[in-house]
This record gives sequence, C-alpha cells and structure tokens, in this order.
Amino acid sequence: MAQNDFHRFSHGHHDLILATSFNLYGTRMATASSDHRVKVWDHHERTKDGELSAHWTVTDVWLAHDAEVTDIKWNGPFSGTHLGTIGEDGLLRIWMEDVNEVPNSGRRFKKIFEQVSATGVPYMSLDIKNIGSETYLAVITRDGYLSVSEPEDHSDLSAWRIMWSDYLCRTPPRTDETGFRLSWHKEKLPTWPAILAGLDRKSLGLAVAVGDVVKIFRTDRDRKFYTAAVLEGAKTLVRDVSWANGSMRGFDLIASASKDGFVRIYELHTPGMAALSTLSNADQPADQDGLSSRAPSIRPARSGIGAGLAGGARGRREENASVPGAIKQESKLIAELAMHGGAPWRVSWSYMGDLLTSSGDDGTVCLWKKAIDGRWIQAAEINALKSV
Repeated sequence: MAQNDFHRFSHGHHDLILATSFNLYGTRMATASSDHRVKVWDHHERTKDGELSAHWTVTDVWLAHDAEVTDIKWNGPFSGTHLGTIGEDGLLRIWMEDVNEVPNSGRRFKKIFEQVSATGVPYMSLDIKNIGSETYLAVITRDGYLSVSEPEDHSDLSAWRIMWSDYLCRTPPRTDETGFRLSWHKEKLPTWPAILAGLDRKSLGLAVAVGDVVKIFRTDRDRKFYTAAVLEGAKTLVRDVSWANGSMRGFDLIASASKDGFVRIYELHTPGMAALSTLSNADQPADQDGLSSRAPSIRPARSGIGAGLAGGARGRREENASVPGAIKQESKLIAELAMHGGAPWRVSWSYMGDLLTSSGDDGTVCLWKKAIDGRWIQAAEINALKSV
C-alpha cells in the first residue's frame, strides 16, 4: 500500500484530535478534539474526469464538553443515530441526531443523557456494544473505576441503569501514567466452543486494560460479571486493547498495545474444547443461530431490573463461585510485534477481524495481517507525520 493511497484532509479543529470513531458501515466519522468540540463527517463519492473519488464533508460541529473531549464512540444503527463522548470535565454524554435540524447548525446532535464520574476523576475510555436493538455502555475512569450500564428501555437511550460498577485495582498515584482502556466483544454470540462448554450464549464480553494485563470479563446466566481470563506478557503499562470479530473461527482474537514497545495478539480458547470440530456436529439439528440444539440449555436472560437485583450492589460474581453459564478460558500469546520506532498507543481490528492496525508515538500507522504460515506480518506502513 503506497503513501498516496491514504486520504489526507484538513480536519478544521482548533486543537489536537484525541479520538475518532466510524459508524458500522464506515460511511460516517466522528472526531473529538482538545478544542472541546465534536465533528461529524459524512463520506461521499463523486466522479471527476471519469475517475471515482471519495471525500468527507462536515455534517455538524458543536461544543460537546467544557474541556478536552478524550473519547468518542458511535452507537449501532438499530436504535437511531447516537454518539457517546467523555471529556476532561468528568462527564459522559449521549448525543442523538435530529435530522430535522439544518446541517452545520450546531444543533443537529442533541444531548439526551449525562453522567458525572462517580469518583470525581475524569473518564478515560468508553465503548458501546450492540446486540440488535440492545445497547450496552462501559466507561472507566483514570483511577480504574469501571461502570457498565444498560438503558432502562433499549429503545430510549435517555435513561440508564448500572449493571456493575467497581474499582478494578488499587487507586494509582496521581503521578503515575494510567492506561485503562475498554473493548467490548461486539458480536451477537460468543464462540461456539465456549457455548458448547456451557457459556451463556447471551453472555456479554468485555476486555479491560488494567496496568500491565488485560482482564476479560463475561456475564453468566444471571447476568453477573466474572473474570473469564487474564492476558499477560506485557512488561509494562498496556495502553490499548481491541477485541476482533470472528466468533465462528472457534476462538477469540484480542490485540493490545503496550508502553514496552510491542503490539501483542492473543488467542482466547475454551479449555477441553480444542478437539471439537464443527464437522462432528454436522448430523445434529441446528437452531436459528446455527448452533447445535444439543448445546446446554439456558434460561432466558433476565431483564435489566432482574440483572440489577441479581447483581446486588456491584453485579459481579465471587471469583471462586461455580455458576451455570460461567466458563473460564485460557489465553495464548501468539504474536509480539515491534515495528514502531516508539511505543504503540492504539490498536484496532478491521470489521472482519482479519487485519489489525496499530499507531505509535513515532507517527507511523502499521497494518498487520496473518501470513500463510500463520505468522503475523506487516502488510503496510505509513508515516502520518510526513508531509505530502
């Protein structure tokens, strides 16, 4: 991939861009900046001199926070158009698009929800998960306080209830750099070996970077969170984590970026299920999800109210509890990639989960893919700071 294959344009913010987010289809982009503003861009294609070209135009820009906007995420397309943002003012906000407002009026996206950090420390990362019309939100503060919420009514994102909230570690000293980052498992179902082993097929999966490890949390049949696995190997602070799509491959792929200079890729497997093959179940009737009807039966997932009651104050299982639908998993470090001149800061999987991008403090963006022999290799690199 050549340097000129990338589309460069002036973003028009008055300060640094701190976060970007694409919608499900890749047709819309939102940028969050240190200038306290958010911009929403729409992708267009046009033909000029017989050649098809693409460009981005601003749909709206508005003052989203009274401080730097540090993270931003699109919601899925099934419940309207929504954005989630967090800022250094200690606020989480949900915005909903009003298509009746004129583009670039500054009023097209309206605030419908606001949440203040429970610890008085600003949020550091947020992520949104969709299962059809259902929406789940996770945010974490700079001192490691995680909060997972769901709407009281999934068709209305203006009111939320907390499913689980807790500190994930001891409060770090103020002088220490922290890297708490979140990544939901975005797909409707977990991997099929995990379900066959007894994992609740409606289990939520959340990866959280905590210090020098990545913790994998899942929900059991009572919708309580438990620690399913811990990804180790980083020598120092993990700055980012990303969970790949592709549940039908039979195992999960999770990537992390660490201050020690490495991008790491992990496989997450279900113990005792490695010998299973989809062919061995070919003669078994499958349900509407494509899974064998002989998979362990489950109770319907509890409603948000039921989940809250089952979860008690924090909505988390005792780690030594044996509960239906709670399956422990094993992680395998399969690649350590060190191609950045500095340390990597961000990692992100493609929608299909077959390509991984990483960006570092040396100004480069790397694209990684799996070779025929199973090794992860660099497919492309661009210096984002180099002038055109």
